[in-house]
Amino acid sequence: MSNILDPEELEALMAGEDENDPSRAKYNLARQDYAIQRLIPALSLIQSQFATATRDRMREFVSSVDAVRVDKITVMKFDEMLNTLPAPCSISVVRGLPMNANILLAFESDLVFQMVDRYFGGSGSLQKGQREQLSVSEFSFMEMLNAALLSDIGTAWKSVIKTEPSIAAQVSDPRMLDSIGEADSLVATRFIVNVGEFSGGLWSIVPWSAIDAVRDSLSDPAKPATKASSADWRERLREGLEMAPIELVAILAQTRMSLKRVSLLKVGDVIDIPSAEDVVLMIDDTPFMYGRFGSNDEKLAVRLTGRSETNRHQH
Repeated sequence: MSNILDPEELEALMAGEDENDPSRAKYNLARQDYAIQRLIPALSLIQSQFATATRDRMREFVSSVDAVRVDKITVMKFDEMLNTLPAPCSISVVRGLPMNANILLAFESDLVFQMVDRYFGGSGSLQKGQREQLSVSEFSFMEMLNAALLSDIGTAWKSVIKTEPSIAAQVSDPRMLDSIGEADSLVATRFIVNVGEFSGGLWSIVPWSAIDAVRDSLSDPAKPATKASSADWRERLREGLEMAPIELVAILAQTRMSLKRVSLLKVGDVIDIPSAEDVVLMIDDTPFMYGRFGSNDEKLAVRLTGRSETNRHQH
């Protein structure tokens, strides 16, 4: 569709949808695809940042990692993911997204075998035969690698992740994942990882529901934000300002004297001051109101007698 309609035509097409059209529901998937297309630039930026950081991080474990780059960003259902990531693979469930959603960080099996073999000094020879589980050493290595990548995930997704990401689970078979429903739509990014002559796949998979909830935070950074503040937000801001604590200082008396006299002051000297009955109330070193010093209900108090010039002009 993007090769036929320009963005303005797409906007007009989607905006012109009839709310009362009984066939409207069948376009939900199209609307979702359209929304994802609008977010592709922002998602590409996030994933490109993650790819660069991941390359540097993986080199700390295997120096022959040459490059990590974004291959594609696509939408799939859970059953498609099962076919895309056959066991044994390495899938880490990373907590930190809004709505209690998780990021799945998945290494394809051949990439796992390649990284582990080279980490232990091998040449990266391909595995022969079929296996359904990772070995203990492979599983332990992936635990270390995934833990090291957490900070890079947090940095890349900083616009939406407000808490430090953590690993909730790690599995080698996607069928063991219970945090994703079969009908859930997933936004999946595949990275190509080059290790010497070998190329393997790394996946970052996020539920569409989590992406949809933070669309504003993922909006194209090239476009200025134009969304107006809501009345509810303005009311909360007003209430917050009204409840903010302010330091009110009562100046009971002031006097002036020469520097020479100040330098000669000693214990027992008496300083003449004006009447302490007249009080100046100050906010942030600025006169606010005037008053008379006294007492009220056996407590020291100030009776207000007038506003300062600055305060009078503001009212």
